[in-house]
Order: sequence, then C-alpha cells, then structure tokens
Amino acid sequence: MADEYDDFELDAPFVLDDDIPVVLTASRLKQPRAEVPASVTVIEAAQIAAWGVRTLPELMRFVPGMSMGHGDDENNSSIAYHASNPNIMRRLQVLVDGRSVFKAGIASVVWDDIPVAMEDILRIEVTRGPNAATYGANSFLGVINIVTKHPGDTLGTRIRYRNGNNGVDDAFVSYSGEHNQNSYRISAQIRADDGFDGRDARNGDDEYRDSKRHGFVTAYFSRPVDNATQLNVQASLKQGHTDIRRESYELDAPDQETRQGYLWTRLRKEFSTDHSSHLQAYWQFDNRQQLSSACLPVVSLDPGLFALYQENPQWANAVYGISTLVGTTEGNQLIGGIATGVVTPDQVEAAVLASRGLVLDITQEQLDSAGAIYQRAFNGSDFSQLQDMTCGDTRREMREERYDIEWQDTVQWSDTFRTVSGVSFRRDQVDSETYFNGKVHNDTYRLFANAEWRMASFLLLNAGGMYEIEDTNDNAFSPRIALNWLLAPQHSIRLVYSEAVRSPDLLEQDPEYSVRVRNLEGNYLNLSDSRIFVNQTPDSRDLEHEKIASTELGYYGKFSDLNLELDVKVYQDRLTQLISDHIALNSLSVESDTKMNINGAEMQLQWQAGSHDWLWLTAAYIDADVTLGDTSELTDKQRRSLSVVELRQTAKDNLVVSWHHQGESWSITASHFWLDAYNDSNRYRRYEINARKNWKIQGYNPWAGFFVQHLIDDDSLAYADQRYSTRDLYYFQVGLDF
Repeated sequence: MADEYDDFELDAPFVLDDDIPVVLTASRLKQPRAEVPASVTVIEAAQIAAWGVRTLPELMRFVPGMSMGHGDDENNSSIAYHASNPNIMRRLQVLVDGRSVFKAGIASVVWDDIPVAMEDILRIEVTRGPNAATYGANSFLGVINIVTKHPGDTLGTRIRYRNGNNGVDDAFVSYSGEHNQNSYRISAQIRADDGFDGRDARNGDDEYRDSKRHGFVTAYFSRPVDNATQLNVQASLKQGHTDIRRESYELDAPDQETRQGYLWTRLRKEFSTDHSSHLQAYWQFDNRQQLSSACLPVVSLDPGLFALYQENPQWANAVYGISTLVGTTEGNQLIGGIATGVVTPDQVEAAVLASRGLVLDITQEQLDSAGAIYQRAFNGSDFSQLQDMTCGDTRREMREERYDIEWQDTVQWSDTFRTVSGVSFRRDQVDSETYFNGKVHNDTYRLFANAEWRMASFLLLNAGGMYEIEDTNDNAFSPRIALNWLLAPQHSIRLVYSEAVRSPDLLEQDPEYSVRVRNLEGNYLNLSDSRIFVNQTPDSRDLEHEKIASTELGYYGKFSDLNLELDVKVYQDRLTQLISDHIALNSLSVESDTKMNINGAEMQLQWQAGSHDWLWLTAAYIDADVTLGDTSELTDKQRRSLSVVELRQTAKDNLVVSWHHQGESWSITASHFWLDAYNDSNRYRRYEINARKNWKIQGYNPWAGFFVQHLIDDDSLAYADQRYSTRDLYYFQVGLDF
C-alpha cells in the first residue's frame, strides 16, 4: 500500500476496524470521519472513473459549496469555495502528495499546470474551511489534497484515448512495474480542448480564442530502505500552450508558453508503533513566456511619462489622455500652454475637471515634467507628432522556483493523547524583468503542532496551530480548536473554530511591473526600446494579510445498516483585509481593506444503495455580504465592478445529485448540477451522462465509453464570452489495461 498512509499509523489505507472510514488531511493525523476537526469531502478513484470528467476543476463541482469559474484574463479555470474572485485562484491550498502547487510569485493555482492524470489519483480529500493551522498561509478557505496511487497498485500498462467536440483530444499512457523491492511508474499525458465559443457564436462555431494544449511525463519510485524506513521519489516535466486574449495595442495574441518540472522526495522512519517521523523535500520550477508584436503611440513610451506615472499616476494618465486631443482647438491650447509653461497647476486642474471630469492634485514640478514630454513631440511648428505610432516586440517572461523542506514527527503518548508537530523552510524565488525588474525571493519559516486528546470516551478535543515568519509579510499565527461529541462510534457533533491568513504574494506586495517594447521602428524620441508608461512600483504597496475567522457546527453519521454516510454543517465566516482590487499593470489602487461576511449551510450524502448502485448528493446555501474599503480614488464604474467581483463566482443555492449503476461488464452514471443566483442573477444547470463497457480478452482488458454534457440554460459562466455555441458537449473514450 502507498506509504503516504503509513504516517498515520494504521494498517489499512482508509478504513479502521469495523469498516470505519478515515481521512488524512484535516489535522495530519489519520482519524475516523466522526473524529475529524473539520468538514471533509472525500472523492475516491472509483467515483472519478464513474463520473468520467477530464479535469480537476470539473471534479471539484461535486464538492458542496464549491463552484467552477474561469479567469477572463489568464484563461485559467478557477475554483471558489463559498466566494472569491474568479480571475485568479488564490485562497485555496492545493497539495499533491504533500507538495504545494500554489505558485510562488503570483499567488494562484493554475490547474492546467498540475502534472497529475486523473487515472493516477487514488483519492482527493477536500477540507472545507480554513486550515492554515495545519498547512499554513494560503490554506485560507480550504485545502484540496490529491493523493496519487502507489506504483504497486497500478502494475502493468494502461492506455487511454479521448476525443470529442469542442476540440477535446486527450491521450494517456502509463507503465508500472516492480523489481526486487523497488516499485516504479512512468505516466505521460496530453490534453487539449478549444475552451469557450464566445457570446455571439452559434451552431458549434468557435469565436473565442481560448484553447489549450498541455502535456507532461511523471515518474514515481518507491522502495524500503530497511524494515522501518521507506523512501519515495517523484519527478515530472511538463510543457504547455495556452491562448491569451489580445489587448487593443497588440498586433497578435500574447499566447503563453510554459515549462514546468519538479523533484520530490520523502523519507519516512518508524521508530516504534507509537512514534514515526518523515523528512520531505522538493524543488519545482515554472517558466512562462509570452511574445507579441505591438503598435503604440510614441508618447506612451516616453521615459519622462514613465517616471511621472510613478510620482502621480492620475496626472500621468491625464497627460497621455490630453495628448490624444492634439489637432483640436481645446487640445492644442492646453498642450501648448503646458509645453510653454504659461498655465498654472490650478488652471490645468480646472481645465481637466471641466473637460474630462477628473479631480487632480498636481505640483508645479509635475506640470513642468508634462511640459517637457510635450516639448519632445514639438516638430518646430506644432505638436502633431503626439499622434505618431511606432511598433515593436513585447516579451513577458517569468521563472519561478520553490525550495521546500519539512520535518514532521508523530507520537502516540498514551491511549488518549497523541500529537503531530514539525518545522519547515520554504524559499519562493522569482526572476522576471517584466514583473520584478530582476530577481526577488521570499523565505518562510514554519512551526506547527496539533494535539488530539480523548477527554472522555465520548468527547474528543483537537487543538493546534501554525506560526509563520516571512521576509515580505508580517509574522502570522493561525489557530484551530475543535470539540467532537461522539453520540456513537460513527456519529458525532462537532464544534470548530479556526483562523487563517493569506499572505500577499510577491506581485501584490513587492511589484516592479512594466512592459518593455523592443526593436522599435523610427520615432521622434529616437528610442530602440522603451517601457510603456503605465507601471507598478514596490513603494506603492503596504498590504496586510487577508484574514478569516470561521465557526462551524456540524454533524457526521455513518448508518451501517443503510450503507449511508451523512455530513451536515452550518457555518459563519468573517473575512477581513481582503485584497479585492484587480492586480494589473494599470491598477491605480490596491488595498487590503475589503470585508466579507458569509453565512450558510451544507450537506453531503453518500448512499450505497446496493451492490450495484450508489448515490451522491450535495447541497449548499451561501449568503455572502461584501463591504468595500476606501474607494475614493475609484471611478463609479470601478466601484460597481469591485462590489461584485468577490461574488461573481458564488451560487446562493446549489444542488448536485449523481447516481451510478454498475452492471456485470458495463456501467452508467448520471449527474445533475443546479446553481441558482450564480454570478448574482444567472441560473446554471446542466446534466451529464457517462457510460462505459468493459471486456476481458485473455490477458487484456479493453473498454469503451461515451460522455455527454447537456447545458440547460443559456447563461454564461462568469463573463459574457464564457458560453458554448451548442448545448451538448461530448466525447468518446477508449482504454486498454494489460
């Protein structure tokens, strides 16, 4: 069995005696479901195969309270638990065999870059609620822990191919073997699709450029060092292409080319039946590059305007805006007055307020800087060169690296008391001229502990926390305390209070973000390369940790006679110091001052109706309220956008029901998704059917399947272009095991 389980000191992987299901993630201790200090959803390999979904985000739709969105800028799927900004997924921690896939420089989880095939997943445990006490900052709204299969459990060769409409074209091959005491696996996958079709597309046409092509190879090696020590090693290389939408000044799309890889190892030592430790270390890298050609006004590349933007961005934007008025009577007079120095700051402020509705506060020195910018465009008779354009090449690139080492120690002190504790060090390092004008890094030191005390036969206390020291953010402590009252061995009521933080990432906290244009054509500034004047500087930010305080009251019960599991909870989340502003090149203000209150209830039910049928049912109610911070520097349009961005991916009510039937050599699974008040007012409903037929031919096990998804409503997902031009998405699947 996979050694990931051994850290939790139980012989069987996910059951205790008497068929009591357990989980691994919530506290780093292997615990029966009735004794876990959190709400947890477990998705097993059999359910993944039954549902037939292609990607991890699609799988998360089966988790109560979770909804799937899509980032409009970066062409990345996003998963939100309760509420969050769909443009960037930064409030959920995602682990693969204990390795965080959270990006180092720009806080996010890019699902396409996770080199895990659905066929290699043993189970996924989703902790629904803050869990920074166990896994640190960024385990803010929850933790998604992906546990992969041990090579010894996948011996032989597996081949899969999938093809359908919407450009779906996937392939997977894997081989696992054993030699002496060594177990190993090599898996490779290619996955591709054409994404959404756009708001105006009809009858299967695709008018929205957001396709993806990604592939990877992973290797897994495991062997016992001695009778009490186990060594695991994993490695991966990945490459991908993601379409990115074109900005107005770009001649071609700045598609993203990516290369990723990692090396991970874990050494586990069992000192006795009551004491074990592991040492885990990994290194991972992520290279991203976007190349494009662009044509821009020459004045937008003036170094003087770049410097002025750093001093007074509102005034720099106004200077650029006024330059577009050249050739008009109003524009010529204002430009000429500024260039010759005959107007005062008060006069310019009044003129801009009257003509453009902007309130400015400028100094004489800043006015003189604008005059110099206009003077450089003077051709001896007028300022018409302010209309000149020039073209060149843009290059946005970033290399992220992470080095992480962790030691964990688990001790059973007595029949009623056990602990897990540890320390870790992580270095996140980014090298990017575009985003940081060089290389930056952030070191994080962590100390964590969790104690489980059986106060009485019917009462269990879990208490723990994590203390973190960072270079770029303040120190933080995240506690959790939970009380489980056991009504019976497999029935309990739990009361949980937890706090968590999300650390502002390097781009949020310490940016030096600009876009350089190279190989410029002839221009009046005689520049061969320069940077677009809009930029972000490190001294423009002083952000606090995002914070959450969560209280939940829950019930878990396993009714063995009925083969039924039920989990219900009500909760109250208080989120403060949220960073809701869009993190972009032209963001004038980025603050950590948004508040959000979320109240709700969730239910999940699993019923094994018989030897051939099971039912999966989840439901959630979410009532979220957002309070904005200081919006004095924002326009009315920006305020309206900011007020809804945190709720854009929230469904007030959602229901998921899935039924599976297993025949003698075939199976069928039908699922229905119902989300109401999604993205404020949309209703999003769809159903899916996955059918599969298996054969056995001597030593070979081929199979074939068909998956279809029917969209009931016409509403888009989160943004207007995120819709399909056909209601039915489908693909055929074939596989062979031998």
